[in-house]
Amino acid sequence: MGAVVVFALVGVITPQDAFHGFSNTGMLTVGALYVVAAGLRETGTLSRIGSWVLGRAWTERGAMVRMALSVTGMSAFLNNTPIVSMFIPIVQEWCKRRQVSPSRLLLPLSYFCILGGTCTLIGTSTNLVVNGLMIDAAARDPGLSETLRPMRLFELSYVGVPYAIIGVAYM
Repeated sequence: MGAVVVFALVGVITPQDAFHGFSNTGMLTVGALYVVAAGLRETGTLSRIGSWVLGRAWTERGAMVRMALSVTGMSAFLNNTPIVSMFIPIVQEWCKRRQVSPSRLLLPLSYFCILGGTCTLIGTSTNLVVNGLMIDAAARDPGLSETLRPMRLFELSYVGVPYAIIGVAYM
């Protein structure tokens, strides 16, 4: 953000270019998903989800299986970055109670979210930003509108779901 401001002030980029990224619908959607994640945390829904996901797991392996099933599925429909930030305290608390090193579950948590995020358009910020760039490019060049149409919600599922299944099984 600081670099954009500096470049705009010294004239490397125009003010229109500096603010263009903030009008990208993908970036606005990511911001809205952070608000949803904060709402889940503030209402206590997050702690209920945490007790549901890891509450009955007594072993590290059990926690991994429960995380794989729930976190991967959730990250397909909520952006994966807020899910990781929501689950970090849940996983750390579970690890503290069970005397398990948090790194044993935090890295798999991130991977499960990444794998789930590849299944849908809204699952990861990258998909949303690329979709927004495709829409912008098609709007600027009408010749591209036939090849660069907006992605549908489940368009990436043909590749993402098998990829997520294989990745979860490997983990």
